[in-house]
Amino acid sequence: MSMTSQQASQRIAELSAELRRYNRLYYLENKSEVADAVYDRKLAELQELEAAFPELALPDSPTQTVGAPLKSSFAAVRHYQPMLSLESKVEFEVVSDLFKRLDQAGRSDAELLAQPKIDGLSVELVYRQGLFSVGSTRGDGTTGEDITPNLRTLEDIPDFIADAPERVVVRGEVYMDRTGFLELNRGLVERGGEGFANPRNAAAGSLRQLDPTVTATRPLKFFPFELSNAEELGFASDSEALARLVEWSFPDNAEHQKLGKGPEFIEDFHASYDQNRDGLDFEIDGVVVKVNDLALRREMGTRSRTPRWAVAWKFPPRQEETEVRDVVVQVGRTGKLTPVALMMPVDVGGVTVSRATLHNFEIVKNLDVRIGDTVRIVRAGDVIPKVVEVVKQGQPRGALLEPPEKCPVCGTPVEQAQKVVRHTKKGTEREVGANHICPNHISCPAQIKGALRHYSSRGAMDIESLGEKRVVQLMDQGLLTDLLSLYHLAEHRQELESLEGWGALSADNLLKSIEATRGAPLARFLYALGIPNVGEATARDLANELGSYQRVTQASPEELVAVPGVGPEVARGVVKFFGLEQSRRMADALAAEVKPAEVQGAGQKRDLPWQGLSVVFTGALEGLSREEASEMVRALGGKVSSSVSAKTSLVVLGADPGSKADKARDLGVETIGLEEFRRRVAQASGQKAPAAPSDSPGPLFAPREER
Repeated sequence: MSMTSQQASQRIAELSAELRRYNRLYYLENKSEVADAVYDRKLAELQELEAAFPELALPDSPTQTVGAPLKSSFAAVRHYQPMLSLESKVEFEVVSDLFKRLDQAGRSDAELLAQPKIDGLSVELVYRQGLFSVGSTRGDGTTGEDITPNLRTLEDIPDFIADAPERVVVRGEVYMDRTGFLELNRGLVERGGEGFANPRNAAAGSLRQLDPTVTATRPLKFFPFELSNAEELGFASDSEALARLVEWSFPDNAEHQKLGKGPEFIEDFHASYDQNRDGLDFEIDGVVVKVNDLALRREMGTRSRTPRWAVAWKFPPRQEETEVRDVVVQVGRTGKLTPVALMMPVDVGGVTVSRATLHNFEIVKNLDVRIGDTVRIVRAGDVIPKVVEVVKQGQPRGALLEPPEKCPVCGTPVEQAQKVVRHTKKGTEREVGANHICPNHISCPAQIKGALRHYSSRGAMDIESLGEKRVVQLMDQGLLTDLLSLYHLAEHRQELESLEGWGALSADNLLKSIEATRGAPLARFLYALGIPNVGEATARDLANELGSYQRVTQASPEELVAVPGVGPEVARGVVKFFGLEQSRRMADALAAEVKPAEVQGAGQKRDLPWQGLSVVFTGALEGLSREEASEMVRALGGKVSSSVSAKTSLVVLGADPGSKADKARDLGVETIGLEEFRRRVAQASGQKAPAAPSDSPGPLFAPREER
């Protein structure tokens, strides 16, 4: 490995930080930021580096730990014995390594038990004298979360097992089958929610509900894969113990387990499930191979995080092509009806995707995409998944989705937006519009929820304590009915404190966050209103040029077009928004509550020191939020971009900067640390700058060669 000790130390720190974050998201927040294949590659790279530089291995390395440290509302439960992870790879090498260990133990002919690797949430169930006593998640491997009341709602988990010994410890996977996952996501997306990325996240999120009655509504199932205290109970093999679980009324999964010997048996089992996985009613991402003899397992032992007697041979992730299982209509905050394809989960650029936008019904018609079709997916701008073509038609084909006559959320008759022609920068023309709109902006629940989420978002009024779940909860309780109702929540403090998952501190934090919006900058307020086609940059242009809320609301189309960055289409949208009685009344009432700060010297031509410069931030900015740093750049006339290109002027590196730093160096774009950034901002602002590091360049931006 051609790497210096210093380079290895830096890379080990980067990989460890990334893997810890992935673990925290996966085990505690039920989110998959990257596909399993990406996680496995990073973990394998870290293992190789630690093997080459053992002196640099961190005490809490992700290669030595399982799961994530508990940070939960649930009580902690210590496991009967550690719930280890499995060594897993896409390559057959992981199976070869198992057979090498069997050879070393003199048991290359040992009987093996193979099962599909279900993509769910691992749990441990403890029975005392036949009664289901406690159930817990994997947690950090040693200690899990007590989710007993939630697990009691699953029909597959018996409350009592007859003729059982004093203690029985069962482990298995809680999962959501494809039919249940599709129905759950359909309901969430139709109500304006995000839906779950995959069945595993859906199962984990359902099990971690604070209210078991919510868990009971979710289509969860249980797949037992181990009787953990089998030897204690006198069993000699895994297969014998699994058969006893069926006698104790646990689900019978005999059709999904097979006994055999040798590498060829494993290859055949893996190939069979890989070929038929799409026909199963549950998601699997590989097969698990275990030594069947329990005494041999004990002899082979375990590592710090994985057993030496079992492995997982993963399948290659599905790439870009997948089957459309359903097409539903989602209503956004502006009333636009958007068709959304719900699909079998697929890996696109390292991210698991199970839904993709179809934009509008004209695109649905042009693509001729229907339920059952196989489609190709891309991530537009590496962010938003979209369907770009039908690769294979389903047999038989479903019907083409037609625009609904009424809003699927509130039942209001749907209107079709008039098509307009937009001129692009390249001089070509394209039609936009063709959208179907729910005009019930005042009382359509989907639009109100979207407006509340937008108004509270970081780039808008930044109400930190008001995420999507709380918006839904407060709307369900009748405490939020529109944007203005935010400013009347203080009148309902006792009701807030009594809600599930709330308390005095939660209520206090939310009310303080709402109060902090008063006197917000005009640009933030304009953006928060959700005016069509007015993003953060346009809101700043309007604020800087017109200076006050009153001037913006009273501006004519000609005055608006005169604002730099505002074109005819945006101007029409602004005039229409403030011309509609319902939106103007709401905006005026909000402005009376917030009293947005006017911009001094608005409309005056200013020569700002960073005018025309483009800055990119990457990594964690210690002591500074990303929005605060961005505001510093904008105040000096610069622009903040999310991606590095040849036109980028400067890249500011925080902790764990990632690939953007590498791309900047490849392109010859200047990179600096956070302290140097602060120094340059202070210098450009005319403030007393902190002492620059000895290797710091003098000018604000060092010149670079033409590329």
